[in-house]
Order: sequence, then structure tokens, then C-alpha cells
Amino acid sequence: MSWGGERLGSLVGRAWRGSARFRAGVAMSLLILALAAVGPLVAPHPSEGMGQVPPDAAERAGRPPSLEFPMGTDSLGRDVLSRVLMGARLALVQVGTVVALSLAVGLLVGVLAAYYRGLVEAALTYATEVFLALPAIVVALALRLALGQGFHTLVLSLILSWWPWYARASFVYARSVVEMDYVLLARLAGVPDRIILLRHVLRNVVQPVLVQAITDLGSVLLEASAINFLGLGLEPDAPDWGIIAQNGFKYVTSMPWISLFPGLFILLTALGFSLVGDALREGLDPRLRRRWRLWF
Repeated sequence: MSWGGERLGSLVGRAWRGSARFRAGVAMSLLILALAAVGPLVAPHPSEGMGQVPPDAAERAGRPPSLEFPMGTDSLGRDVLSRVLMGARLALVQVGTVVALSLAVGLLVGVLAAYYRGLVEAALTYATEVFLALPAIVVALALRLALGQGFHTLVLSLILSWWPWYARASFVYARSVVEMDYVLLARLAGVPDRIILLRHVLRNVVQPVLVQAITDLGSVLLEASAINFLGLGLEPDAPDWGIIAQNGFKYVTSMPWISLFPGLFILLTALGFSLVGDALREGLDPRLRRRWRLWF
């Protein structure tokens, strides 16, 4: 049983050859990655993208999409296209940070709970169940009151609500590995625990949990956008898609483009990540196929 890099590479290769959904998800994800990379360079008004109000704000406020402003302007006269482009990098940084740290914490907790029985397993399992019951928005509200607005509040609130899911998945996979004969023989032979955990347990657990993390990227983006939309995360002028959508929410009938375009980018990004993750999960377990897969 091996979940090394070669197995992951073959899994990606099979998904690329056999799933149109996977290819579509990769294309959407690469588009967002490209926008995040070149956004600050191609944004027509980078300073406005970062929240600065232009000098002629009164004249430019609320302009509909046009050749000069392809996505229109917001109520303060800022170019929505620049705001959206500058927000692509911030969106990926938020999601990547949350998923990477949640995955690291979840893997550590899940593997240790599966390997060390008794009090360690009971304590870590209980902590996991407690944090599973905490919605991200409730955690964000508490941290907003305690720490104020900012990137740290957003990321910490999401990590606290996401790591338990990876801990639970890691525990299930690690438990099956720990009970295998070669692991039991290694422990009886006196092989150090850290060697067994790294070489035999962790390497067999990483891939399925990593695939789950890829699937969750879209969900984390939606939660981060929701927290920012409610004003519980980043500062009001941050170039975040959720904040941009919230700024235009009160003008949704008169200036719908302000919320429409960041909402479309949230949808496109979340859908791309979900398509990639679902295709990889089906490669690991064909029983996860859905009926609508027949359409692709």
C-alpha cells in the first residue's frame, strides 16, 4: 500500500485522461492563478484596487460597465475590475493558508490519536469533537470581538473550524494502517515511533486527506467570503471579493454590477476547485461517482 508521489501523479494522469470535469476544473483554477499572478500588473487602477478613493470620485461613482470601466465603478468611484483583479491574489492566499495549516494540524492530531491509544486518543478525539461543533462564523464573531478585524482573525477562525475534519479523516485512515502487520512488527522490533509514524503511517495517510483538502478549497473560499461579507474578517477597504460584494449589496437594484462580478469570480473559483477535487476523489474511490458524471 503506497500513497507516494508516483501514485499521486498517476492519479492526476488518469483524471486528466478520463474526466472532462477534471480538465475543466484545472482550466478554471489555472485562470484564477494567472489572474492572481498578473493582477497587480494588469489592473487599470491598482491603487483603487487596494481601496484608495480616486480624486474625481463624485464624477465616477456608480458608472455602469463600459469600455473605460469594463466592470463599472462602485459607489465611491473605484474601478471594480481593478478591485476584482487585486482580490484574486488575496483570495488564494486566504484559502491556501487556511487549508495548509488546517491540514497540518489535522494530520498531526489524527495520526497521533490513531497511533497512541488510551489517554492520548481520548483527549485528542474529545478536542476534535468539540471543535467540530463550532461554526466558522461564530468563531469569527468571537475573535472579531477579542482581536479586532484583520487577516489573522479570518484565518484563525477558519482554521479552528476546519482542522477537525482533517483530524477525523486522518484518524480513520491512520487507524487502518496502524493495525497492519508490518506496523505491528516494526513496533515489536523496537523501531522508534517517529520512524514508524513518518515512513509507514503518515505516508499512507497523506494522499487521501490531501485530495479531500483540494476538494475543500472551494468551500473554504465560500466561508471566507461569507465572513468578510458580514464584516467579521478583513478591513472594510480590503480587496476581498466578499467585501466588494458587500459594498455593493445596498445598491443591488441600482448598481448590480458591483456585487455581480466579485460573486461570479467566487463562483468560478469555488467551482474549479470542486471539480478538480471531486475527480481526484473518484479516482481514489470509484463508488463516489455521481449520476451527472455521465454528462461529462
